[in-house]
Amino acid sequence: MSRSHRFLAGSAATLGLGVRDDALPEDPWQVEPYDLAVDVGESSDRASRHPARVAAPVPPRRSSWQDTSPRAEFGTTLTVPSVAAPGQAFTVTAALGNGSSRPWSSAALALRAPAGWTVQAITATTAGQLVPGAAFTAGWQVTPPAGAPASTPWTLTAVGTALAPGGSVRYEDAGFVTTPPRAPTRDSYLSDLTWIHAVNGRGPVERDASDGVNAGGGTPIAFGGTTYAKGLGVHAFSDVAFHLGGAGNRFTALVGIDDRSARRSSAGATRATVYGDDRVLFTSPVLTAAGGPLPVDVDVRGVRVLRLEVADADAESSFDRTSWALARVTVLPGT
Repeated sequence: MSRSHRFLAGSAATLGLGVRDDALPEDPWQVEPYDLAVDVGESSDRASRHPARVAAPVPPRRSSWQDTSPRAEFGTTLTVPSVAAPGQAFTVTAALGNGSSRPWSSAALALRAPAGWTVQAITATTAGQLVPGAAFTAGWQVTPPAGAPASTPWTLTAVGTALAPGGSVRYEDAGFVTTPPRAPTRDSYLSDLTWIHAVNGRGPVERDASDGVNAGGGTPIAFGGTTYAKGLGVHAFSDVAFHLGGAGNRFTALVGIDDRSARRSSAGATRATVYGDDRVLFTSPVLTAAGGPLPVDVDVRGVRVLRLEVADADAESSFDRTSWALARVTVLPGT
């Protein structure tokens, strides 16, 4: 069946097949397949005449995605740091929880690491009994080899076992740790550094350009008609991490809704957060096209991992292209 697409807040002519991807609405809730010729009940474009009624079901559906029910701890849960420097020890913990209605006995936890890594328990790794709802935690000191290659992800696996009334149980949980790229030794724009990881809501994170649908598809970073040659272009939800290794001094940037979204609509709304080793260093108010960009200037002395996060701020993912213009880190003297 041949189908077209209709933008729910507009008319049937708003969208059509064959348009460029970045011309489509950024929110999948805004696109509805239909064919006026054959779809029962679609003999007229009623949606465009009743936009409020069409939009009403969206927020409840979004909120229903969030699981707010409390859950008893069950199985194995592994906690690892995001990065591990070659030759330097770090701590890993794992928990085994009994979420059943019957007691477990002979509970134990073990940790598997890549070949050549050193693992040494720093707590007890067995427990006599786990009553329903109870859990026990074990910890290990883990050291990657000094020659572990940089910018490489590694898998650690915690294995929890116990004896339940119906037989033995076994639960595994994997965690991922990265041996990071080298820390900067001179003042640097983040777009010139290798990141630890980069998550982006629409296409890849762009270096020195706004967010694009495909790699290299961004336009020059711009706010209010002023362009910036350096920076990072992202789209909510975005999370980009860099290894500073304690060598950084200050992080500065200008963050806001990029003109690429602002020119199309004023509806974009995001919130930017800067983390240093998972500690919040900066949180913006809601960023909008009308509000313009905000300066960021934070102390990053002693920070090993710098993370830049951009999240949606209005439960709508449309027009949320956000740029970190002139994102730059300075290093401590003598680094």
